[in-house]
Amino acid sequence: MMHFKGKVAHKFAESPLLELRLPAWRSRLMALLILCSFMVLIGRAFYLQIVNTDFLQEKGESRYRRDIEITASRGRIADRHGDVLAISTPMKSIWAVPPAVDLTPEQTRQLAALLETSPELLTRKLATDKPFVFLRRQIPPPVAEQVAALKLPGIGQDKEYRRFYPTGEMTAHMVGFTGVDDKGLEGVELAFHAQLLGQPGSRSVIKDRRGQIVEDVGSIKPPQDGKDISLALDSKVQYLAYSQLKQAIADTKAKAGGI
Repeated sequence: MMHFKGKVAHKFAESPLLELRLPAWRSRLMALLILCSFMVLIGRAFYLQIVNTDFLQEKGESRYRRDIEITASRGRIADRHGDVLAISTPMKSIWAVPPAVDLTPEQTRQLAALLETSPELLTRKLATDKPFVFLRRQIPPPVAEQVAALKLPGIGQDKEYRRFYPTGEMTAHMVGFTGVDDKGLEGVELAFHAQLLGQPGSRSVIKDRRGQIVEDVGSIKPPQDGKDISLALDSKVQYLAYSQLKQAIADTKAKAGGI
């Protein structure tokens, strides 16, 4: 067996393929091509990093640049004298990007207290595979400021509006009401939803890897608030009629009444 291997090795050593050599000009040409390739790569790197830095900056910003919707304020509803029957007040919604959230037990407790929920319920909300989840809708701006002061990773907030009805049930049958998403559900709110809604705007921001806004680039499209609507209703007369009807129902122990 050893003798056989020795013969094979001897024949391979005497093979004419080993005697082949590249011509000197081919070797020099290959070396020149390799050198030119390296020079092109070095030149490109120099151009991008030193000369055309705007290119890299643009690529970096486009990677984390996002357009955020700016909610428009819903139009007011007023009576014939201009007295407000429905109006929107700025509020905040608190949301989370669960994969980016990393809270300590103390941070969880602080956030839960501000959102008026329990740490256990908040933890369950965050333990989801969803990329986005609302934690609380329509909270007062001062509370939202306290949430922002905690600087929690993966927790953010957006501006929205909450609808208020100063005259309450007195005009509810006519004015109607909206849902949490500011969509008209009954009465004038539903019938004139398109006019009252307005058009949302948008602004461009740069976010870090945790989803936090690190720079406000600027407004792309300003929001257009909804149109106000005036009704022929006189809220003062309506109040007198409502009061008399309510008293009559109480006196007669009726189940309902109408005018």
